[in-house]
Amino acid sequence: MTIRVLVSICIMYLFSFASALPQDGSKTGSFVSKSTSTALMGEEIAASYSAFLGADEEIEWEIHVPANYSPDNPPGILVYVSPQNRINVPTGWTNVTEENNLIWIAARMSGNEINVLKRISFAVMSLSLIDLNYQIDPARIFISGFSGGGRIASIVATEYPTIFKGAIYNSGVNFWQQSNPDLLELIKNHRYVFVTGTDDFNLRDTRQVYNKYKKAGAKNIKLTVIRGMGHENPKRSRFARAIEFLDEN
Repeated sequence: MTIRVLVSICIMYLFSFASALPQDGSKTGSFVSKSTSTALMGEEIAASYSAFLGADEEIEWEIHVPANYSPDNPPGILVYVSPQNRINVPTGWTNVTEENNLIWIAARMSGNEINVLKRISFAVMSLSLIDLNYQIDPARIFISGFSGGGRIASIVATEYPTIFKGAIYNSGVNFWQQSNPDLLELIKNHRYVFVTGTDDFNLRDTRQVYNKYKKAGAKNIKLTVIRGMGHENPKRSRFARAIEFLDEN
């Protein structure tokens, strides 16, 4: 099964199933949520993942919901993809998502050694999990990742620009493989932040992909090279600036 076919199945089912379920949004703050592909999407769709994901295999997500969550002011979502099986949320990042009315969600056991299709599936299923219980703003669905997680984020963001409206790539990014003309126009109009450091071994590669985006006609892109930063996630202030860029009109 290809990446495109796999996530097409998931996207097709995503909101048609989840939006029909009750949305109480009662839980806020930081917590862990567990589910399975069957519980989120039903047996038929879950069966299409059987080559790499058991129908009853438990998936864990780390979630942070703003304390002032209200369905009258629906938050956006920031999906994060880690290069490690442990999330290790950078200090202050959930404070930034809280301040910007974003729900943070990241799947555990989704590091670089995990099957790529599985990692992509976890990222997309994150939206279904949140949509079960919360009203969300579909215009503010973003994805981010660090290192290999940034590369996964860049695949998801540009394969499915009808869902993801922007992305932050931290020290890792791939150029898109999209060829559908209509989707290419969406990609070019969404917002992307490329973050790297002067001491990051992915500095050159990140610059090259940024330049490819620019040459291909991406209109809303920003390259941030942080002096003295190595191969790591940026600190809170830089992350906050990246979120601000995604939200600019």
